[in-house]
Amino acid sequence: MDFLARINAILHRQEPDQVPFAPYDNLMPRGEFERHLRNRGMGLCLRRSTVWEETPNVSVETRHEGEYVVTTYHTPEGDVWTRSQGHAGRISDSMSIEVEGLIKGKEDYDPVIFMLEDAVFHSAPDAYYDAVRDVGRDGIVRDWGLDMEATPYGATRRYFGEVYGLDRWVYAQMDHPDHFRALVEAQWRRDERRLELIAESPAEFIAFGWLEGLWSPELFRQHELPFYRKWVSYLQSKGKILAMHCDATKSLRRYAGLIAETGIDVVEAYTPPPVGELSLPEVRAAWGDKTIIWVNIPETIFWFGAEEAKRYTIDLLKSGAPGNALVLSFTEMGMWGATDEETVTAFKQGTLAVMEAIEEVGNYPIRA
Repeated sequence: MDFLARINAILHRQEPDQVPFAPYDNLMPRGEFERHLRNRGMGLCLRRSTVWEETPNVSVETRHEGEYVVTTYHTPEGDVWTRSQGHAGRISDSMSIEVEGLIKGKEDYDPVIFMLEDAVFHSAPDAYYDAVRDVGRDGIVRDWGLDMEATPYGATRRYFGEVYGLDRWVYAQMDHPDHFRALVEAQWRRDERRLELIAESPAEFIAFGWLEGLWSPELFRQHELPFYRKWVSYLQSKGKILAMHCDATKSLRRYAGLIAETGIDVVEAYTPPPVGELSLPEVRAAWGDKTIIWVNIPETIFWFGAEEAKRYTIDLLKSGAPGNALVLSFTEMGMWGATDEETVTAFKQGTLAVMEAIEEVGNYPIRA
């Protein structure tokens, strides 16, 4: 089997010849090292959107203030703005760092809600077809689905500041409950308009939901689970395979049962110990044999050397036996943030060790 056949076997609950190794494409920069790994069977997970958005009644103005970029949105309900920092190293090549979000006070809700209601979505299937054609048999293309991955409640956090706005978002729910409720409801309506197009998109593999572990299971059940219950089964009836991004690590035990209740197909970015708190056998028991577990290899192990990284991966693969619903990956950092020679060397040696472990014990059937 080649990579695409392997990953499709996993996604359709069939048995491949080998556990797929599928990092995000932006975490493995194109070049000699990445090509060497692809020649040995590694593939890439490309994330593309089949929908584009316009807000026809909103105008946007951008200006530079030193190393910051200020983006102002002019709406009939007033103006709101964000401030982002550039020149922040390798990561900022593909992502600016937002240091101030759209909502800073009570007066900012109406303009943001207007933008959400003003959003018009358009299907863009060519973006998917182009990516599929470009990557060929060396990758799988996943639709962004919800453009912030998060369900409406969690998505509202970004309007208070992508990086530094969590406290504002928390206080807003207590200080301005009516305004915050209206914001969530507008986000819900916006996301549903988007999902109506996603349901008809050519992409089969879809990102849907994000468990960050930043708010309680009780809030997840109250505000997020209803959205999963409404849309997961509907999208599955349209032939979609849905992946929840799960980077809750030290709090995963509290959410494990809720994840099972969502009905999601793939739990992606699951991080095992020593970074995460639940082992692969524990999450398999919680989520069942049919749930596809897409593992984020914790890069922490790379600092113990290639031999330890290989041993760790072998033990992980064996602990997941029979493991026919398992993908190994990097979903958080990979080579993306490696900027000095020591880190680059550690990550390259560690990644090769993961590949060697798969080659050694990753063929089916995997035996404990």
